[in-house]
Amino acid sequence: MTAILGRFRSGHPWAVLAVALVASLAHARPPTTPVSGLVSIADGGSFTVIRRDDLRTGSKGITLLAGDIVETGPDTFLVVEMQGGSLLGIGPSSAVYWTERGGALTLYVRTGWIKADIRPEAVSGTARVMGPRLGVQCHQAVVVLHIQESADELFDEQGTATLLLRDNATKRAGKETRPSQFLRTDDREDLTAQVGPSSDFLAQLPIAFRDTLPATAAAPATKPLEPRWLRKVTYLDIQPWLTAPLAWRTGFIARFRDRLKDRAFFAAMDAHLGLHPEWAPILHPKPPPDDVRPQAGSPPQAQPPSQQSQQLDSIERGGAHR
Repeated sequence: MTAILGRFRSGHPWAVLAVALVASLAHARPPTTPVSGLVSIADGGSFTVIRRDDLRTGSKGITLLAGDIVETGPDTFLVVEMQGGSLLGIGPSSAVYWTERGGALTLYVRTGWIKADIRPEAVSGTARVMGPRLGVQCHQAVVVLHIQESADELFDEQGTATLLLRDNATKRAGKETRPSQFLRTDDREDLTAQVGPSSDFLAQLPIAFRDTLPATAAAPATKPLEPRWLRKVTYLDIQPWLTAPLAWRTGFIARFRDRLKDRAFFAAMDAHLGLHPEWAPILHPKPPPDDVRPQAGSPPQAQPPSQQSQQLDSIERGGAHR
């Protein structure tokens, strides 16, 4: 940059233009490519996808988008091919929230098995794979995460990753994992580490995860194939996610708020409000002060969309820091 600027004499009008141009290029960022992935393998039957507030059924060839929640059956095995060649394997009886946080592909695993082959050529650059208690952030690694009701297990098959700990698995532990390292934590014991996976882990490991995830190198479709629409979600469809770690639930109020128009959904949300208290101001908003209440006979005034958005952001930020 110094050599370029040195070609222009100080005070020359072109020098001012050159400084502005170089500064703008130095701070320019390439456009962000939305996180997406192609389901190249889908064995063992169909699977469900919750997209926005719709329940859909997935199959081979569909494209997953940021925000999708994928849930598999007891015999299902999926391979998702992402931009840049990274691969994601989703095992049987698994539930994964596929999203983007801070410009990085983020996989929240509520239960089941995930195998992530993260490659440096990926568009997202960095990926996070997180369970409720344990997770990793990696740039180039192959990791297997197993989430059970009361324990999280992680096997670093290849490469290194930054360990993430705590109940919402978002705090850096300041430690790097090592190849062939096995880590485990549960509700009663602190993190333990050993060389090589435990015998119980190997016994339960899905057969498809014992080998390298297969890449099909399929040509991208000219038009993304969407999962088939079934119906709007019910409370039971999303209840496990509404009670997931608070950090995972950012954006859920805006996403599912329209479902409150359904009486059964509203009643179920209200009956279980203690499990997701951030919804209380939405279900039972405080009445406005007397000086801003509409006079008798006058129509109610709707809040501007920008004000509604600010209130939702405030409510969700407050819930995420509890």
